[in-house]
Amino acid sequence: MTDHNLVTVALSTNFIGYGLAGLTRRFLVYPSQAVWPANLATIALNRAFHTESNNIANGWAVSRMRWFMYCFTAMFVYFWFPNFILQAMSYFNWITWISPKNVKLAAVAGSVTGLGLNPLPTFDWNQLVAIADPLINPFFVSTVLPRAIAHVLTSVFNRVS
Repeated sequence: MTDHNLVTVALSTNFIGYGLAGLTRRFLVYPSQAVWPANLATIALNRAFHTESNNIANGWAVSRMRWFMYCFTAMFVYFWFPNFILQAMSYFNWITWISPKNVKLAAVAGSVTGLGLNPLPTFDWNQLVAIADPLINPFFVSTVLPRAIAHVLTSVFNRVS
């Protein structure tokens, strides 16, 4: 294919996508059920950055940029420190404190050398929120997601056997 054809194919597929999005926006965009909860945090951040007014809310007179910098600095330290300085937090097996010399307990509950069957496997927040972030997603999303994964896995394994 020539370069002219590649550009034409790229533009036509994009225009088809925009056309279908425009035709279906009353079904896929406007209903409040179509809003994915993870997008709300990004929308709130963009709205906070692009509004010029600084309304005082509950007695807080700090600007939005200054508040963002405070939060960004705190989150950077909170996430950077465990990831690069205290990597042992990711491999910490607290459940073996019950019986330190029990090899079977370490084999079942260990997160590195065991099966990882531990209700709270780590103190590292990055690993705890890898599937569903409880600070962004509503509670029902956090509870439905593991059940959906289990349902898909059981249906796949039942179909295979």
